[in-house]
Amino acid sequence: MAKSLFSSLKGYTYKTIPYKSGPNGDIVLDVVYPEEADGSPTTVLIHIHGGFLVSLTWAQIVGDRYSFAPYWLLNAATARRWIFVSPDYRLVPESTAHASLDDSIDAYNWVRSSLADAIGRPIGPVLLSGSSAGGYLALTTANAVEHKPDALLLIYGMLDAAGPRYTTPGTNIWGAPPFDTASVLSQFPRTKQNDDRKAISGYPPPENFQQDPRFQVTSALHIDALFPDYMTGVDGLSREIANKGIDAIPEEHRRLFPLSFGDLSKIPRTFLLHGVNDTAVTIDCGIVAEKKLREAGVEVIKDFPENAEHGFDVRTGNVDVEKADADGIPNVESLRNAIRFLDSSVKN
Repeated sequence: MAKSLFSSLKGYTYKTIPYKSGPNGDIVLDVVYPEEADGSPTTVLIHIHGGFLVSLTWAQIVGDRYSFAPYWLLNAATARRWIFVSPDYRLVPESTAHASLDDSIDAYNWVRSSLADAIGRPIGPVLLSGSSAGGYLALTTANAVEHKPDALLLIYGMLDAAGPRYTTPGTNIWGAPPFDTASVLSQFPRTKQNDDRKAISGYPPPENFQQDPRFQVTSALHIDALFPDYMTGVDGLSREIANKGIDAIPEEHRRLFPLSFGDLSKIPRTFLLHGVNDTAVTIDCGIVAEKKLREAGVEVIKDFPENAEHGFDVRTGNVDVEKADADGIPNVESLRNAIRFLDSSVKN
């Protein structure tokens, strides 16, 4: 999300604030909040960016808090005079998903404990959203924290990291053909103990991402079905899950797989937004999440549009989807439904 957008929001101020520090420096978040306040508690919407935990809109490999801006969500927040928070987090493969999750939890807890003092006003309900890998982190964070968010908005999230999509080799993303992954994976091996690579918490998308080797990591991990290995740092875990099921996941790594091991009954009301024809994070993730959350007694609202490829909401650009001139935008009603859900979560 471009800094210029934050700075140009009429009636709003933004700050970049470190929410934690480590051996590789500060990890920061952006806070966008109304310039004027009446002293009443203000709703906070935290949005966690995607990137397959690596970057981009896929996993935790690429991306930063300015990547793949959900303008529709920011516009909805500012129209309601809410506070919008967007954190960075450490990325795979220099770190495991444990680090990504730790950062997401710390950012969430910082908002609960310190945001009010940082901006000089009380906060009210806290809503948690995320796209793709950010959706995964939002769900996993909600499972981990004691003070739950008031609602979850999970946008085409890679929610079932132990599912067949991530443990069955042979299939690339975006419908692209598989390729020989050896050179990519040798350049970006999974992290190991005493790994001397510097952890990174942001990787802005380059102009030509198809030629960027880091972006190819996401494809390689899908083709070879290595996401569980890279997420946990455990060599061969994906194959073990494929052969033996989720019982193969060691106890210390089970917090990374909330749909399999989490206390889902405590998850707050949840909105699942996922395109049926998504070729990056397949709809199976949304279907499994809906089933398991409902079985646990969670209030779930789903919106699975038939023709909504991964990142469909980002492709709408900087548009206010609540205005009449947005009526012709593909799947705009799905975005409006998500906003209505957030509204109802604040009013409940």
